[in-house]
Amino acid sequence: MSFLDRVTKAVGEAVDRGKKEVDQFMRIQKINGQIGDSEKKIADATAQIQQIKAAIGEKALEMLRAGTLISPELQAFSEQIAGVEQQIAAEGATIAEKRAEIEKIKAEDEAQNAQGAPAEAPAATAANVARAPAPASPAAAAAPAGRVCPQCGTPAGGSGAFCMQCGAKLAAQA
Repeated sequence: MSFLDRVTKAVGEAVDRGKKEVDQFMRIQKINGQIGDSEKKIADATAQIQQIKAAIGEKALEMLRAGTLISPELQAFSEQIAGVEQQIAAEGATIAEKRAEIEKIKAEDEAQNAQGAPAEAPAATAANVARAPAPASPAAAAAPAGRVCPQCGTPAGGSGAFCMQCGAKLAAQA
């Protein structure tokens, strides 16, 4: 057998193996697709069962409350539901009270604005205090006329472009 025949035979065998592998892969993928379809059907059916169970529970609860169904086991569940419903109602009432408080505060503010009375000054916040210039230090008051920080009033000694106290940019020396 010649070299060329052996190469041709080896290439043919490799192609045959590749075809078999592709065929096997395609068959597996097809079956995996069918499995996926079946799993989706199972999930849909399970969801339907859950919906039916919920509907049964709603109906049983209605019947328990109406007195047409008497079951001690179900009555305990009904009492649990009633307790949770009471908690929900109480929280709803709390929310309504809080919203009424908000409306009362807004109405007070609107009434003050309508009368022309100044609204209460907002409480000083850390951000407002940080932005406000600090009172001039005694050293600044005693310093000779020269560069002073426009932000905090600290005397600017030396030739720096920024305040050593607060970091604000200093005006150029005259």
